[in-house]
Formats: sequence, structure tokens, C-alpha cells
Amino acid sequence: MKDYARKIAQVKQQIAELAALLAELENEQQRYHEQSEQRKAYMSSREILELLEQKQVRIGSMATIKRWSDHGYLGEGVDEREAFPLLASKQGNKRFLYPREAVLSFLYEKGLLVPAYEVLDRVQLRRASREADWALVTAVSRRDLRFFYQVQLETTGEVVLQVPEEELFLP
Repeated sequence: MKDYARKIAQVKQQIAELAALLAELENEQQRYHEQSEQRKAYMSSREILELLEQKQVRIGSMATIKRWSDHGYLGEGVDEREAFPLLASKQGNKRFLYPREAVLSFLYEKGLLVPAYEVLDRVQLRRASREADWALVTAVSRRDLRFFYQVQLETTGEVVLQVPEEELFLP
């Protein structure tokens, strides 16, 4: 004859243990997602170098990034392992992260992060619905890594705001 009471108690205990484990994993997953979102506000030295390479500016080195950091140009650095313990970190040396906006502002001021077009450049505006229109750049603004333009169309005089850089081109 089976001992139903003991089996039921065992299963209930397993369920309770697994429910506690599930709650712990869900909590950790939530903290992981929060840390992933917070991490987006920072850039590592490698990400800075990749950005400079992508923008086809002179290629720097880790020593350059370290020097900028030592002079305080990149803002207050944080240790990646301490600030974001749940995120997978690289092996090896301490990795510092720098506030994204401070880094981008410094690179912009230094002339390493530049828009493709300047004010008063004559460009063509590509629109999905129509032929390309000639326009004059009247203002440039930066948001994160992207540049947005205010342009005035030559044919109508209409001012178009917040045009992303990829919609403009020089023939």
C-alpha cells in the first residue's frame, strides 16, 4: 500500500521550493533588464574607439581614451563589474564605463563627432513618397549618435524639421 500522505507532502514541498526558485529567477531577470537599460547610458573604451572608427575619424588607442579619462574629459568613470554585476562582463582588466552623454559631448566639442552636412550646404532630401527635392540646411542638432537637420526646400520655401542625416545626400 502506498503512503499517499508522504508522497503528497513531498510534492507540495517540491512545489514550494520551485515556486521560491521561480520568484527568485523572475526577480533576478527584472534586475538584469533594469541593469541592461541603465548600461545604455554608458560607453566603454572599446565602444568609444569603435564609434571613432565608424565615423571614419582618426583611429585612437586605449591610451588616448585613458588619457582623456585621466583629465576628466569623459566624465566620472564607473567600474562595470561593480555597477552592473548581473551583466556578462569581460575577463581581464578592470573595465571602466563613461557616461554616454559626457563622452558624446566631448567628442563633438573636440570635432571627432561631426555632422555630414553643415549649415548652408545645398543637399537633396529623399522622401519615400516623392522625388528628391533640393534643400538648404538651416540648422543641425545632435541627439545621441545621430544628427538631425532643419532644411528649407528650394522649390516651395517650406521648412522641414528634424530630418535624419540618412534622408539627405549630395548628388
